[in-house]
Amino acid sequence: MKRFASHYLLIPAVGFMKQQVVEITGEGIVRDVFPLTEEIESVEWMPGVIALLSENQMEEIKNTGMIFKNIPVFSSNLPNVPNQSSQCLMEYLHEAEKKGEALFPYLFYPFDFTSMQPVDGTRHRLLR
Repeated sequence: MKRFASHYLLIPAVGFMKQQVVEITGEGIVRDVFPLTEEIESVEWMPGVIALLSENQMEEIKNTGMIFKNIPVFSSNLPNVPNQSSQCLMEYLHEAEKKGEALFPYLFYPFDFTSMQPVDGTRHRLLR
């Protein structure tokens, strides 16, 4: 089990959540998400945005050639969700699990936190 945290966590169906920890299994699948309220042992800080994406969503990104203006998960103005509404986040994770849809954490960096959009030169990588 590994844990990563970043400035923001993005779940396309929910929005952006500030400073969350993503816990993944040995296979790289998201197991849990919780707020980063204090320094926690074994949490690796990653600058940028961690997006929880399904395999289908990641394929869409690969098909854009990573042209930052065409990335589907960033195409709409997603809300900043207060940490108190992590219930919504947990419901989303449980629904994905029920459907048999695995979510994977992808880091997008660098990232423009003013517009909440990738910038020219943004790269993405699977966190493992």
